[in-house]
Parts: sequence; structure tokens; C-alpha cells
Amino acid sequence: MLLLALGVVGCRSKVGTLRDALLEDDAARAASVVDVPTCTDAGCLDPIARKLGARHGFDSNDPDQASAGAVALVLMRDRRGDLVPDADRWIAALTQARGLGADALRLAVARGMAELAPRIGKRLDDEAEATKLVHDLAGVLPGACATYAMMGGTPVERLPAGKGPDTAMCVQLDLERKDGPGARFGVGSGVWRAAAGIVALWKDEARALRGGLEAGDEVVRPVLEKRLAVIEAATAKIELKKVEGAGGVP
Repeated sequence: MLLLALGVVGCRSKVGTLRDALLEDDAARAASVVDVPTCTDAGCLDPIARKLGARHGFDSNDPDQASAGAVALVLMRDRRGDLVPDADRWIAALTQARGLGADALRLAVARGMAELAPRIGKRLDDEAEATKLVHDLAGVLPGACATYAMMGGTPVERLPAGKGPDTAMCVQLDLERKDGPGARFGVGSGVWRAAAGIVALWKDEARALRGGLEAGDEVVRPVLEKRLAVIEAATAKIELKKVEGAGGVP
């Protein structure tokens, strides 16, 4: 699998500017690299990638540096990780890819996760707090399930058919991740089933950031190390409310 291995003619300047702005934690400068409006659907990724220099537009199947840069921008500027397709593709890119776009992606993911670390790194028992956290985590984790993002404005019991935590395939897939409690966990528990799913995704993303340090440029590694210290300390403290019922035993 080719991961950001091909350079993109003409994109080095803009992708490099984005990477440098994220390296300096200059959100305003990063957001100004392209003039594409705020993202409200996945269709925004293509024009962003093109403005960053992608000759064939956004591609999550065989991503180039501009596509990785587009994901980084959407995470940092718009907090819409749910608009990015295929979480596992970007987990692989975080782990293995090299280049300016790959490093922009790492910096954006690490930035968002470090900001939310104090909220996830503790025991969570309050359903309203957990609901808001699930929604906000979906903004910074590329490829996050749409269910998580929708929970910010719609009670789980009112989510459309196939989108609720019990029925959404993407929630089930997250629950089946390495640190997930399994596909049947928390059936009927609503928010807590979703929370368990996104925590499993969080742990995969954190592991990918750590695994990708050596692939990152030497100027990027110290910033990533600093943020990873915050992320990993919080990850070790995650404790969700225990749920009972069908499949509810972790």
C-alpha cells in the first residue's frame, strides 16, 4: 500500500506552509492557506486538496501529500473528523507515511487530541458530559463515525434509522478495535455504547501517533512528543461508567 509516497507537483509550498503553521500552533495562519469555506459535508475535501496542489483531487484510497493536508486542515479548522472517510486509512498514514502532508496530519491530530485530553482522561459517569465529549472527539479524530458527531445536536434515541449507537455499523467496527470491548458491548445503553466505541478509536489514533514518530520530520518530533505525553497520560486514566444489560459487561 502506497502511503503519501508520491510528491505532488506545485503543492509543496502550500502544504509546507500548512505544516509549518501547525508546527508553530498558528491556527489563523493554517486556516488561511486555502480559501475554501467552512466544511459542512465531505465534498469540501476535494477543493481543499486541489488548492493544496492535488492534480486529481482528494483521494483517501491512495492519499498524496495534498490529501493528507486537506484532512489536517479540516480537523484543525472545522473540527469535522466525521467528514473524513476511512479511519483506518488515516491511522495507517499516521503510522507509516512521510512528507509535509503526513506531518501536517500528525500535528493536527495530536493538537486536537491534546486539547481534549483533560476531558477524556478521567472517570466519566455523567451522561450529558459524555455525550458532549463523544461529539467533540469526533471533530478531531479523522474518520470518526457520523453517529458520534450527530450526538451533539440529537438525542441518541432520536437518531435516524441505522445511525443510533445500537445499529450504526461504524460504532460496531470501533467496538471491535484492539482496545474495544466487543461488538455487543452496551447494547441498549445509548451514549455509553458510543463512548466505548470512540474511546477505542482514540486509543488506535494515539498508538498510531506514537508509532509514526520515526516517520515524522526531525523538526516535528519534539512537538509530537510533547503532545503525546499529554495524550498518553490521559489515555491511561480513561474510565467509562459501567453499563449493564445485554452485552453490557466489558
